[in-house]
Amino acid sequence: MFGQQPGEFYRLRALSSAPDADLHHVVPPTQQLHPDGSQAVEEEPSSTAATTTVVPTPEDPSTAKIDGTWGERDVGGPVNHRMAMDDYESMRRELSQLSQIQSKGSTKTGRMALFRSHTSQSRKSKRSQTSASLRRPPSSESIQAEDLEAGDAEAKAEKEEEFELGRFIKEGHFERRTEEGRSAKKVGVIFKNLTVKGTGATTSFAKTLPDAILGTFGPDLYRIVSGFIPALRRHNAGVTRTLINDFTGVVRDGEMMLVLGRPGSGCTSFLKALANKRSEYASVSGDVTYGGISAAEQHKRYRGEVNYNPEDDQHFPSLNVWQTLKFSLMNKTKKRHHSEIGIIIEALLKMFGISHTKKTLVGNEYVRGISGGERKRVSIAETLATKSTVVCWDNSTRGLDASTALDYANSLRIMTDVSDRTTLVTLYQAGEGIYELMDKVLVVDEGRMVYQGRASEAKQYFIDLGFHCPHRQTTADFLTSVTDPAQRLLRDGYELCAPKTAADFEHTFKQSEAYKKVLANVADYERYLHETGHGDAHQFKQSVQDQKSKTVSKKSSFTVSFWRQILACTAREFWLVWGDKPTLYTKFFIIVSNGLIVGSIFYNQPTSTDGAFTRGGALFFSLLFLGWLQLTELMKAVSGRVVIARHKDYAFYRPSAVSLARVLADFPLIIVQVVIFGTIMYFMTNLDVDVSKFFIYQLFVYITTICITSLYRFFAALSPTIDDAVRFSGTALNLLIIYTGYVIVKPQLLGEKIWFGWLYYVNPISYAFEGVLTSEYAGRVMECAPSQLIPQGPGIGPPYQGCAVSGAQRGATSVTGEEYLSTTYEYTRSNLWRNFGVVIAFTVLYILITVIGAELFQFVGGGGGATTFKKSARKHITSGSKVADAEKGGDSGDSSASSGQLSNEKEDKVVPQTAQGDEIFTWTDVEYSVPYEGSQLKLLHQVHGYAKPGVMIALMGASGAGKTTLLNTLSQRQTVGVVSGDMLVDGKPLGKEFQRITGFVEQQDIHDGTATIREAIEFSAILRQERHISTADKMAYVEEIIELLELGELQDALISSLGVEQRKRVTIGVELAAKPSLLFLDEPTSGLDSQSAYSVIRFLRKLAHAGHGLICTIHQPSSLLIQQFDMILALNPEGNTFYFGPVGDNGAAVNSYFSQRGVVCPPEKNIAEFILETAIKGGKRSDGKRLDWNKEWRESQEKKDLLTEIDRIKSERSKLPAKETTQYEYASPVWLQTTSLTTRMFTQHWRDPSYYYGKLFVAVITGIFNGFTFYALGNTVLDLQNRMFTAFLIVLIPPTVVNAVVPKFYQNLALWMARENPSRIYNWFAFCTASVVTEIPISILSALVYWLLWYYPTGLPRDSSTAGYTFFMTMLFFLFQASWGQWICAFAPSFTVISNVLPFFFVMFSLFNGVVRPYSQLDVFWKYWMYYLNPSTYWIGGLMAATLPTIQVQCAPQEAAYFDPPPGQTCSQYAGNFVTQAARGYLLNPEATAECGYCPYRTGVEYMATLNVVPSDKWKYAAIFLAFCISNWALVYFFIWTVRVKGWSFGFGYLFGGLGRGVEVVKRGVKKMVGGSKEKKRGDGGEKESG
Repeated sequence: MFGQQPGEFYRLRALSSAPDADLHHVVPPTQQLHPDGSQAVEEEPSSTAATTTVVPTPEDPSTAKIDGTWGERDVGGPVNHRMAMDDYESMRRELSQLSQIQSKGSTKTGRMALFRSHTSQSRKSKRSQTSASLRRPPSSESIQAEDLEAGDAEAKAEKEEEFELGRFIKEGHFERRTEEGRSAKKVGVIFKNLTVKGTGATTSFAKTLPDAILGTFGPDLYRIVSGFIPALRRHNAGVTRTLINDFTGVVRDGEMMLVLGRPGSGCTSFLKALANKRSEYASVSGDVTYGGISAAEQHKRYRGEVNYNPEDDQHFPSLNVWQTLKFSLMNKTKKRHHSEIGIIIEALLKMFGISHTKKTLVGNEYVRGISGGERKRVSIAETLATKSTVVCWDNSTRGLDASTALDYANSLRIMTDVSDRTTLVTLYQAGEGIYELMDKVLVVDEGRMVYQGRASEAKQYFIDLGFHCPHRQTTADFLTSVTDPAQRLLRDGYELCAPKTAADFEHTFKQSEAYKKVLANVADYERYLHETGHGDAHQFKQSVQDQKSKTVSKKSSFTVSFWRQILACTAREFWLVWGDKPTLYTKFFIIVSNGLIVGSIFYNQPTSTDGAFTRGGALFFSLLFLGWLQLTELMKAVSGRVVIARHKDYAFYRPSAVSLARVLADFPLIIVQVVIFGTIMYFMTNLDVDVSKFFIYQLFVYITTICITSLYRFFAALSPTIDDAVRFSGTALNLLIIYTGYVIVKPQLLGEKIWFGWLYYVNPISYAFEGVLTSEYAGRVMECAPSQLIPQGPGIGPPYQGCAVSGAQRGATSVTGEEYLSTTYEYTRSNLWRNFGVVIAFTVLYILITVIGAELFQFVGGGGGATTFKKSARKHITSGSKVADAEKGGDSGDSSASSGQLSNEKEDKVVPQTAQGDEIFTWTDVEYSVPYEGSQLKLLHQVHGYAKPGVMIALMGASGAGKTTLLNTLSQRQTVGVVSGDMLVDGKPLGKEFQRITGFVEQQDIHDGTATIREAIEFSAILRQERHISTADKMAYVEEIIELLELGELQDALISSLGVEQRKRVTIGVELAAKPSLLFLDEPTSGLDSQSAYSVIRFLRKLAHAGHGLICTIHQPSSLLIQQFDMILALNPEGNTFYFGPVGDNGAAVNSYFSQRGVVCPPEKNIAEFILETAIKGGKRSDGKRLDWNKEWRESQEKKDLLTEIDRIKSERSKLPAKETTQYEYASPVWLQTTSLTTRMFTQHWRDPSYYYGKLFVAVITGIFNGFTFYALGNTVLDLQNRMFTAFLIVLIPPTVVNAVVPKFYQNLALWMARENPSRIYNWFAFCTASVVTEIPISILSALVYWLLWYYPTGLPRDSSTAGYTFFMTMLFFLFQASWGQWICAFAPSFTVISNVLPFFFVMFSLFNGVVRPYSQLDVFWKYWMYYLNPSTYWIGGLMAATLPTIQVQCAPQEAAYFDPPPGQTCSQYAGNFVTQAARGYLLNPEATAECGYCPYRTGVEYMATLNVVPSDKWKYAAIFLAFCISNWALVYFFIWTVRVKGWSFGFGYLFGGLGRGVEVVKRGVKKMVGGSKEKKRGDGGEKESG
């Protein structure tokens, strides 16, 4: 291990003839092989001289064997020990030099000389003696290296100074070393009698909409409340199941243990238990110690030293590789040593061959970034940067090809060696090369330990038990197969005595010598710990403490202080923002554009009393808009939870540090937004041009935006899912709007019979609104607008006039701002800074709750779970099924539970004829190119081949070779690019039915997760089989498919709850239901364990026997798997064929082809791995020239024979008579497509109730608050205004509902576009109709609920005509918003565009309807078109036309305008003519001679006139709004057909492309100017800064 042997030793060994793959399994001297593979002559070892070692040349085959590959076209090349160790030594030199600079005063005795401590004499330490039984014997190379080093000690004396790391290494900045040169942080893991129990049954039933509704006030409410109050939790454990049963063993430092088992056996539970991740289990008993440190102490003080790494690579996608690693090291490095971080990062990048990805985004499945293999290496490098001591890796090779997986394992070996770590790994489909890197192996079956010991002894142990290992089966596959009754093979004579069950295996193992060795190893390690006084543990603790900053408590698990954690997370927040530039640019585009739009609504408001109310509207929307836009923070807060939880386990930082860091990052980001938006709004809306008022305005908008953002994060911290967070945040924002004091003024909120008026006091926006309003009106004197002067006419003037505005004094023709606010709102400017402080206090409160929530609640669940069945399951499902475990891929379930894997019992059963014909598919000269940077990038080059019935073709090649591209091209599923070449069926061009009669099994297993297995297969059979076949025959065929797939016991299980292998079988079954003659399969074994992979491939072999032709991409085939195939089509990168032909017995045909060209596959080599490695590494001719395999194939006789065969097929098959039956693109009629899909979508919403439930939730909450806020409205002028506002508040619902409609519609659209339309299951018309129809019932129900809760409490007219009209309009509104979201989604090509479009629609919909800004005051630009194009204009206008005409207004005293008549006249005599001529309003006291009161409205009709509405608009507006609903539905059909089917872009592609190019030009210009000035400053030779 690296901690026990010098770096120079590794350098010498890397240059020796021994391949790196055998670094830890060195061939004994008597069996040394020459580079050509022949066995060397045994040499007589000398006691005085080292064995002679040949150093190979770079072209030597043995050197080539060193270089693995990640299977990606990576610039960085493969990972190997030689390069890694050299890079590591280089880093040590640089850090040594830095250390010497930093510690000039340190003496030489305080330094660590690496090589001085590694002579052959000093190597005989106690640890090496105690572990000798587990170490392999040294090879001649190691002896030679030792002698070379000892003999050359004097020559290295000068180098010692260079390699001394001094105080830097001692303080553990990368890895601390003792004076003896050993790792200071090394602890082995002992587990004794470890037992893990899980909670709950392995099966459950689907939760439906009624369950969700009833659960709101029952179980769900209890679960939420008990989550916050632990004392309320029931302590009844319920059903438990044993996941791990009585495990005992040890893994020492510097060792790697491979944990093997079938999915569901307990491998993940074991790793999590050892990694101290125990929260998801019912109980964990037994002892787990880390070098003598208890599990409890480890979790409390050393949490980051023992890590569990899940199989998925979870990173922030918009960080680049350098930022990801730097962030890790920032949280694990003292402040004074930050200068070394860059050197360590460079070393890590070089060590894992990813230096070229330094500035590339990490990415994920949605964000384009580095490749999957590179992302794996980033995960490893990040884990190495954590400096943890024990690491558990869970199935981390999922989705990698064989070569990549081997290189990954080599990287783990490097990591273990470099830092002397303790490594545990569970892998599926582990090759022999991977297995040979392991020190120990542990085999698990149904939670029981059936073997543990040295990896080299495991195979023989099971052979001795009576099991047979087939030729070329890997050891890992053999060890796993013995636990599978369907796969294991018994030797003759052992049929009765060999173990059968997991309990039998466990009992046999515990009686064996192997188990005694395990116990002896445990006792030996414990004895070593005791004899050394737990020296390793003390050293470990001291090393961990030395790593910490001085300000960090000794009891803390963290390395740096909480403040430094916040600063590191703040830096990462800025990196995340800058890394996602499209979102950043989009946000600022929205801010500018909407600032202009909203500003234009209130453009140049009059300074008279005409602008009094609208000025408040401008300020109100100024406060709200940016806060509303910050709703996008919800997604960021929820989506990063997985990464944050893992970083918490790594002890990088507290989750609360992220919460506070986001607040710190908000300060500069929001201030930029506020300056831009606030400046536009302030000056466009003609607010008071006063510097103090301007800055007060900006200050309040700024702090309010931060406050609202903090409120969103507060809900995110307490919400399990993004749906919950959006629902609660959207509802909260609506309540903030209602209870601000703008829609309903403060006196009415607090003084009248409003049930929820108290919400005003807990609403931060209400304080901000008072602040900005009192600041704006301070010192303002508003002249009374001519339209508001009372009375008017000949001979009437001051002082006998009044002003019809709140706060106006009797006889005054102007009103001060203070009087207006005091009367209307009861606001005063003296509360200005109090209000500012209250908003800050609310902000701090929200942040504190967010911080506490982040620390207390972790909504990242573990894997595993129950298989979910529909409620009307055909069979009674018991809960006593097999144990389910967490390591299964997919959401939950167990790939071996319930129905188990495909068994051998039916191997010889007659397979039903599932193919419809015997057509032969041929392709010649197939090429495919895509647009790339202004030109065409060719991905396929002249590919030829054929697929015959009954023949299985394996499509092979490294990642990036074009396997999936070729598969998509052959199956006619390419949607972009140019395809050329001839693709024929029986020598004839492909018909329009080709995609329907061929099956395509996608790698991702895309399904409607709420459907059951039976429903999915039935849906495919009904719609894809020929229309002349009866439904009864189709159903009978479905039964055969289910039986063939052996899914009978699971036929009523929901697909979303299935394991990986089960879902793969369902995918195959869905395609088989169409009776395809040709089946394409993309990586059908990806993510499966070796047994499941073999089950799938053997099942495909059955299909071939049934007459299907199969073309299947495969990337990790074992020798057993590849033998199931008949032919191989092998591709090199850039889509070049380098072999197409038969496999042959044990790969004989393949070997023959390559051996003719001088490259021979060794007898024990997997032929599939041989092909991949040959293609990647190339080879040499006898004359020494490198082989070009692409050229070899093009010039080969085999290719000529292939073309001859294709010509023969085309010639013979083209003579066959054509089919007489009519061929349809879609097999079933449109009506059948529509009804079947509609039924499925209704079922989807019923079984996944969150969507329908969310709609009802919004309707209920908004209805209650709207209805009871405006409870029992009267007939005053203020009540008239409130009658308008109670109708207007329905516009608050669409932002929440549409944001729920869009992802649901997009999800179904993606399923249709990705799988169901290419398979020609149903067409666009059926999809649109089903999507529209399934929205109608829930929309009507939601409308009814909302109408009942809102309409009657408000006291609106109760006559049947008005009430019925209002319900009709409400129903139309709910139908409108659902179809509105659907057509926007149908039109927009991506979620990014949708996020751009929605804010525009919501702003237009809410503001341009004459409510916020009356029609008469709208700017002329909007007045004559946008007002009339806005659907909400007609909805609100129609409702006012129905509910207001009958109202007789009774002015409250404070609402009237008061004036004095001239002496001697009554009010009626003085102002009577004015009232008559105005035809509006009435005098309160017509006979009085003083204080005449004038009410501006007599009836509701007069009030409606000011809003541009008349009673006759009632049914006209209803018809227009109905037309809008119908047009929405029409647009859904139109945009699906034009955009999704026809591919129209309506010019937006050119528009956005032009904008993008414009931004790039500006950026380049700025960069050039900045870069040019920097270059001048730096002078010649300066290094340019990278972007």
